[in-house]
Amino acid sequence: MTKQVETKDNYLKKEVEDEAIDKGPIFGCRHVQALLLFCGITVELMTRLSLSLSIVAMTKQTSENHNIPTYDWKDSNLIISSFYWGYLVFQLLAGQLSKNYGSRWILFGAMGINSFATIAIPMAAHYFGSEGVMAFRILQGLSQGGIFPTCYNMLGRWAPKNERARIITFVYSGMSLGTIVCFPITGIISASYLGWPASFYLFGGLGFVWSVVWIWFGHNSPASHPSITPEEKRYIEVSLNQEMEIEVIPTPWKQIFTSVPFWACAVPTICSGYGVTFLQNEIPTYLENVLKYDISSSGYLTAMTVGVSFLFSYIYGLLSDFLIERNYLSRTHTRKFFEGLATYGSAIALITLGFLDESNAALAVFMFTLTNFFLAGIMFGHAINIIDISPRFSGIVLGFANSTSCLAALSAPLSVQYIVTDLTNVTLWRWVFILAALTLAVPATFFEIFASADRQWWDDGAEKLETVKTVEGNIKKISKHSLKA
Repeated sequence: MTKQVETKDNYLKKEVEDEAIDKGPIFGCRHVQALLLFCGITVELMTRLSLSLSIVAMTKQTSENHNIPTYDWKDSNLIISSFYWGYLVFQLLAGQLSKNYGSRWILFGAMGINSFATIAIPMAAHYFGSEGVMAFRILQGLSQGGIFPTCYNMLGRWAPKNERARIITFVYSGMSLGTIVCFPITGIISASYLGWPASFYLFGGLGFVWSVVWIWFGHNSPASHPSITPEEKRYIEVSLNQEMEIEVIPTPWKQIFTSVPFWACAVPTICSGYGVTFLQNEIPTYLENVLKYDISSSGYLTAMTVGVSFLFSYIYGLLSDFLIERNYLSRTHTRKFFEGLATYGSAIALITLGFLDESNAALAVFMFTLTNFFLAGIMFGHAINIIDISPRFSGIVLGFANSTSCLAALSAPLSVQYIVTDLTNVTLWRWVFILAALTLAVPATFFEIFASADRQWWDDGAEKLETVKTVEGNIKKISKHSLKA
């Protein structure tokens, strides 16, 4: 296959070629990989978030079985935040390793360690108290730090350009499904005779099952898949201009970090870590203490609001592809539209939430739902834009942004601990909601101004710069000659 340099002129040509080429089976190998990644992210979110609700049962008797232990811990938010101490460590390295060596074994090891740490939490609580739980939460974070960058690397190799929004929608809707399943199941188990430890055993066990299935059916790229059809393999590789298995290009660090489109993706990814983590981890506490819902009801309500995000992520994905394929909006303007919808809409809903108390409980739940309705669109803003600008280095780009984002995510539970000194005081919660809204809306404005959905020249390596300059120079000369003629 002849290597091409991507310019704006041949970009449209390649889009047409993607439509004409035989795409292979209706349910092909790329769809199998997407299904595996979807299930993996679903399990990953279950293991990450189960503590956010079970911590209530760990510190207050909720089970009908009074032999289930409870603990007098005053550092619940510190325990929750400890996950992010480990989470920020491995992401950039995982992105680099997956680019050079593939994602298959990294994902297998990351999920296996994560599952072990999840199952070990009840034992750690019994023998070592909150410090033991924090130690295994750090291990969870360390292992999960390798999951998202390697998934992005996989999608950069497997998701054809014209199917990118649909495939990524499906894969990352596992985040919503994991939340939807995790919270009600954790609430039911914590209130049952089995008690809160059973939720950790269940979700950790599912992680081990996924690891076995993944190592059997997961593959790094179309080129390494033993049974992919030639038609599907060619379709993917032509769409992505892909020769990744033949040529390992050094990471162009300088060019990445001096790229404005890179920072347009990175800044909202980094800053939104606060708002997203706040919604994932602190809402059960808010529902119980301010709106006065019990643990089972909190689980169901959280799942219901996130269910809206799960549903609309598919609707937004179809709408995104529709706008691009029908040329109603360019790819860049489509990304900016969904970024604005997601961040500005959810920011308004969050600020409104800060002014509602127990007497407006139904309205508060509606505003939570509205927040998730808007926030579902973020996947088609800065999140998917990372793969637009750099399918080859997407794992590394996300690894940097996500690891830095952990600092913002780490501050979410800590801000609740230090700002909301009285968990029943809605005025104190108001400041946290406003802070979450600002961390979503302000960085989005930077994205709206500077983002681009064009594949960047450095995605073919720094050494391609001279080639790109030559091609662009020739295009200008041809254009001038045509005008004179």
